[in-house]
Amino acid sequence: MILQLLTGIHNLTTLLFGIFISAFFLGVKPIMKNFGKLLLFALVDVFFYWGINLFTGTAFANQLYPVLVHPPLLLFLFLCYRYSLLSCCISVFSAYLCCQFSNWIGLSALTLTKNPVWYYSTRIAMTFITFFFLFKFVRRTTQTIFSKENKELVIIGFLPFIYYIFDYASTKFSNLLYSGNKVVVEFMGFAFSIGYLIFLLVYFKESEKKSEIRQYSDRMEMQLISLQKEIEQVRNSEQTLAILRHDMRHQLNQISALAEAGDLDNLKAYLAKTVSRIPDLDMNFCENRAADSVVGYYCALAKREGVPFCAKLDLPQVLPVDEMDLCLVLSNLLENAFEASLRTAPARRKIAITAYVHAERLLLVEVENAFDGEVNEKSGLFRSSKRKENGIGIQSVQHIAEKTGGASTFTHQNGVFSAKVMLCGEKQPPETADSTTELYGKCEKQCGKRRNLPYKKWKLLSPNGNLYAKRVNFISKNGNLHAKSGK
Repeated sequence: MILQLLTGIHNLTTLLFGIFISAFFLGVKPIMKNFGKLLLFALVDVFFYWGINLFTGTAFANQLYPVLVHPPLLLFLFLCYRYSLLSCCISVFSAYLCCQFSNWIGLSALTLTKNPVWYYSTRIAMTFITFFFLFKFVRRTTQTIFSKENKELVIIGFLPFIYYIFDYASTKFSNLLYSGNKVVVEFMGFAFSIGYLIFLLVYFKESEKKSEIRQYSDRMEMQLISLQKEIEQVRNSEQTLAILRHDMRHQLNQISALAEAGDLDNLKAYLAKTVSRIPDLDMNFCENRAADSVVGYYCALAKREGVPFCAKLDLPQVLPVDEMDLCLVLSNLLENAFEASLRTAPARRKIAITAYVHAERLLLVEVENAFDGEVNEKSGLFRSSKRKENGIGIQSVQHIAEKTGGASTFTHQNGVFSAKVMLCGEKQPPETADSTTELYGKCEKQCGKRRNLPYKKWKLLSPNGNLYAKRVNFISKNGNLHAKSGK
């Protein structure tokens, strides 16, 4: 009786392990809604397998296990969560490979004790331990890796795929390798899984280093571009002023002649015409010179191409965040918005940017632009319209936001693309030392209790396109942000 119970628990935990690890490796968020979906799928799969077992027998059903479980799981992940079929395959194969931890430990316990109770007990315990380790330390690595290009995915998934085919062909569908000790045979799977996890971790670290180098390179490049833009702006202004000075002499002579002749009507008409021709050189948007320069450059580009440009910036001279980080965010967002506007019908073109400081520590930026066509998005990553790879601009913005402890959201609906970014200052200014307390106080008035959540831990989510934190929502009312309880 105990043995049958342990066998059933082992089969159930192994099935749940494979389903949940496959989903979490892909990047499925561990929230109640997704837990419910995965449990429902597991329940349906259990009844299906149980039915096959009743009609065909245990031995045949065990051989059919990969056909009964893995293809339906692939389709479920593909259709329900919209991940690529290749990513789903690699995730399932990787989860199967990770099952070999508990398998080898269980076989070792069986060899030592000669008691199947120890085999199943050990496997159940190791399944829980392995799941905790993978969920805690490996999940974030895999979901980053599995979002890469197909060529890289093929390299990453080659090892688990080969082992999957080899293991079923040599141990499940035949006794090719079971002429000796099973522990020795299954050690290969254990070694494979260890090696694969090490490979994933090393690969991720190298990928992270390359990303940091690329981000640093982008920072330097954007810094140079920002300086070049400012120089170009100054040169254009000087050129315009030189032309105005050259024309002014002739205009003053004409005004003088009309005044001497006493022709007041023509004088007034000439003055009105002259004033209307003077270009508007007022490109000051805020007190911060660096941000003003970047926004001014793209404003000039937009005006030249006939793109309506609306900028509302309330940024002080001294910012709570790194100036270069803000300039990189503004440059990337405005460049994307400008390029999208050029591919949009002239009647629909628009760019709107809003940026301001909130609670003396948070800097909020929002850029909206109209667009025609489709936004290329894959697994939450936006694809560049200029090349067949992930868009560097948005990736750079996401990296900067996360680096500061903030977050970013990108939405696109009804022909409007919206980017919202929250940057957090590293240190709170001394003169506003209790701004955090004030913000908590606002939250207390709304939700009735204090949210003891550190500032740096606040995260930005956007199920409805609004800026809000993990526990505190930031909703704009009358141009001002206030805090209220999150969902």
